Amino acid sequence: MKKNGTSVYINLTALASYNGMTDDPIQFMTTGTLLRPEKEHYIIRYRESQEDEETGKMMDSDIELDLRKNRVMMTRSGDFASTMVFSRDRRFEGKYRTPYGDLDMAVDTRQLSCALGDREGTMHLRYHLNIQGNYASTNELHLVYRTDGQAGKGEKQ
Repeated sequence: MKKNGTSVYINLTALASYNGMTDDPIQFMTTGTLLRPEKEHYIIRYRESQEDEETGKMMDSDIELDLRKNRVMMTRSGDFASTMVFSRDRRFEGKYRTPYGDLDMAVDTRQLSCALGDREGTMHLRYHLNIQGNYASTNELHLVYRTDGQAGKGEKQ
């Protein structure tokens, strides 16, 4: 792996459920950088854009996923910023920073699995999200990365 990282293709699928009602899945495909600081420790960096529902303005966020077998830390910087730590059957509390003010946030990780490699890998998370002390949603994230442009093709082969 290159010292300054390897280019990867990323396919991220997100699903949110609110009180038994499930939103349509959101699928996001992009490119990013994969780093391997040490054995069984990977970092993926990529940029994400989303439309602000209030203003219609596109807002960018830089995402860093710090991936280990039993822990994932997601750091989002930009207009909407947060750090979330996912570790199975653990609760993490933090702040969700928005242009409109900070919100208290907590995540309770229910499922976490990572199959990580230098050329391809997967990550799957399922967690409950609380905002301002109230249940907001149950979320699932599934990420596939590959160095050869086939991230949309599915699991590790």
